[in-house]
Amino acid sequence: MLKIPNLILSKLCLSLLSGLLLLILNSQLHARELILATSKSIPPYIVEANQSGLQIDIVRRTLEKAGHSIKQTIFTSNKGAEQLLRENKVDAVINAPASLNDLYISEPVIFYKNIAISLTKNNIQIASVADLQGLRVMGFQNAHVFLGPAFERMAADNPSYEESVNQNTQLTQLYRESIDVIVLDQLIFNHFNKHYYFDGNIPELVKFHDIFPRSPRTLAFLDVGLRDQFNNALKIVLKEMAEEDQAL
Repeated sequence: MLKIPNLILSKLCLSLLSGLLLLILNSQLHARELILATSKSIPPYIVEANQSGLQIDIVRRTLEKAGHSIKQTIFTSNKGAEQLLRENKVDAVINAPASLNDLYISEPVIFYKNIAISLTKNNIQIASVADLQGLRVMGFQNAHVFLGPAFERMAADNPSYEESVNQNTQLTQLYRESIDVIVLDQLIFNHFNKHYYFDGNIPELVKFHDIFPRSPRTLAFLDVGLRDQFNNALKIVLKEMAEEDQAL
């Protein structure tokens, strides 16, 4: 009698259960062509030019796993995306801000690692969000919403705090010394720094201040059934991606 190794048997059972779960989910909601809204390009997570990126690719793969497809992705500001969803002009918003918490929010698709960045030569010491008070700080759009109560208080109390829709502008302002500190995701900083300012490794011109926890990025839905279907498919996709990474 042929013996199947336990590891292979476990993976087969998982695949069968996953397939059964998706069949059940797909029977509850018919396949749909969905319209999504998201912020403008924030590479490497969201790239408008080819409608891809780390984050969009996970969303697309998850929706396909759930039996749906993306008909259109509208790239706009965070506030514009929220308005489109509330007016029922899109099915979901990628990077749902806290202001949409009254709707149906998905499990995290990905986590951003936000950091504060200063010029090394200025020797600015930042050990906590409170240390940003009194400094000229530029965050990304809606950073005061995404980065927690302490940052929100700092943003409200600091007259030299501002936000920028264009994250490349943050780097420009920092290198021109128009700003003391910028706040953004580390991978986003690395992307712009490499492509627009320096070829190769990041020079020792800047200092990273690790003062924020990981920031979950979710989707907001109008339809609770679609949200639940997305969440269940997302669990499977993230597990598949972890296994693919291990196989490399």
